[in-house]
Amino acid sequence: MSPLYLLRHGPLSVSGAPIGWRDDPPSVEAERRWPAVREHLRGLGLARVLSSDLARSRVPAADLGLPHEVLRALREQSFGAWEGVAWSDNPEAAVIYADPVTAAPPGGEAYKTCAARAIAAAIAALDDRPTLILAHAGSLRAILAAWLGLPIPRALDLAWDPYGFTCLDRYDIGRGVLRFHNRQIG
Repeated sequence: MSPLYLLRHGPLSVSGAPIGWRDDPPSVEAERRWPAVREHLRGLGLARVLSSDLARSRVPAADLGLPHEVLRALREQSFGAWEGVAWSDNPEAAVIYADPVTAAPPGGEAYKTCAARAIAAAIAALDDRPTLILAHAGSLRAILAAWLGLPIPRALDLAWDPYGFTCLDRYDIGRGVLRFHNRQIG
């Protein structure tokens, strides 16, 4: 058993729209809260951190002063042409609401594709050391669901707020004990 910590990046300047692979900067609120989040994380005895390559995850992960591995596969779901377009302004978004796991936005990817790559990256990268994965709601939901033995469609039922922090005792894929989920720090 080894602890696995999962942290969603901080809030962004844009809200109400899918951001996906856009590399938008963090909000003023995210920057204000980060020092308290960083100090909390430094007190956990982490051995390393994994993050996506998008700056909203990569930059704070690097700021922890731990061994850091950047994994492109931990990126959020790509929303293609819909990135930055408010859900309320996008009548085509109904296809995602009807089939959130397998439907894909134009030029984007289905959630099941995001989930598969994030889970595969976590399986390949994790070892017995206490690890933090600092990434995005979509990829983190998939990783958590995989270790809890939940089917991928149920991953989308997991709320995950900016700077939402989760801990589980990780055994094998499909076997983990959830200690807490989506706890706010900072």
